[in-house]
Amino acid sequence: MKPSFFDDELPNVCVQLANKGLRVIVAGLDMDFKGKPFGPIPALMAVAEHVTKVHAVCVRCGAPANYSYRLTDNDKQVLLGEKESYEPRCRSCYYNLD
Repeated sequence: MKPSFFDDELPNVCVQLANKGLRVIVAGLDMDFKGKPFGPIPALMAVAEHVTKVHAVCVRCGAPANYSYRLTDNDKQVLLGEKESYEPRCRSCYYNLD
């Protein structure tokens, strides 16, 4: 299960595990398709000792992409899908700044 779909208690659990000397590694989306903080990931990033953000490649221009652009017309925050529902975009292409 993706950590973005866990409840707000996940950061506390990760802190407890880290305080016991365990190495905790979490990966997930930090923003939803609207570019808003998503799930517990922003709170996890705040308490993490190390944060590495990785980016996809923008399907429009090839730049680093940190936004998930939704291709379908649905306003629900969580919509499960693969290539047919989302595509990675850079800031410029996400906001159509060109």
